[in-house]
Amino acid sequence: MLTLIYKNELGEIVMRGEGDDSPFKITAIEGLGLVSREYNTAVYSGYDGQETLSSRATARSITIALEALGKNAAESVRDAIGVFSQSGMLYIKSDNLDRRIYCNQVQIPDVTRVLRGQIATFAVQFVCDSPFFEDGEDTVVSLYKRTKVLETPFSLPAVFGKIILGGSIEIKGMVSVEPIISIYYPTALEDVESIILTNETTGKSIQLDYAPKGEEMVTVDIKNRKIVSSVSGNIINHLSKDTFLGDFVLERGANMISLNVGDLTPDFTVECRYNNLYNEAVIV
Repeated sequence: MLTLIYKNELGEIVMRGEGDDSPFKITAIEGLGLVSREYNTAVYSGYDGQETLSSRATARSITIALEALGKNAAESVRDAIGVFSQSGMLYIKSDNLDRRIYCNQVQIPDVTRVLRGQIATFAVQFVCDSPFFEDGEDTVVSLYKRTKVLETPFSLPAVFGKIILGGSIEIKGMVSVEPIISIYYPTALEDVESIILTNETTGKSIQLDYAPKGEEMVTVDIKNRKIVSSVSGNIINHLSKDTFLGDFVLERGANMISLNVGDLTPDFTVECRYNNLYNEAVIV
């Protein structure tokens, strides 16, 4: 069953293609197909056709026709319009699909009354600045973590623990991804410690030279070009001179990530958070 859920801080609206457990029934939907592109072309005298010079993906518009049903249809429509008045996330779920897209603008024409107070129809148009759909939830991969595996009682020889150090990240979408790296320092360090995170697939790396405080979380946000400490705020000036955040992307397919963390305490961790990007969310 097709289910659409629109969420923001004002609430959430559930819309379904069938069933009677939602006050809003989806009667039509457009805008889930391939990303639209705008092309820059050149025409030369004496040559047939044209030459495509460049292209860019344009914003996406999703239009949903809805039918409000039930004894409280009028109240449901008013509540929904209130939630739709603010930007939010649109989740698209079906038997074999779970994706989402952020909607920056929402437009609703006048509501048409079919049966006073009980049945009404209206359309909602969502405008998405980024036309790419994401997975329904982020994926989090541990890149550095020490865990204890020893149980009691035990006998020798035995494995006392294991270390996750780097790994492979598989990007299943059609577009390269700019991840978020989370670094947790459980204890303070007196001297600067260098952490180098390298995508061996692309050859690009991030080097952070920093002396952390205790119980400090550092977030490296590649997409928004920010590095923020939970203790010290903006620390982007602690990047090495040859590090450029925009270079560190996860390409489609397998990305082999390596990590050099120097001499850090056992509870130190590094995680990578990302979300696949898709050109469409076609419901079959």
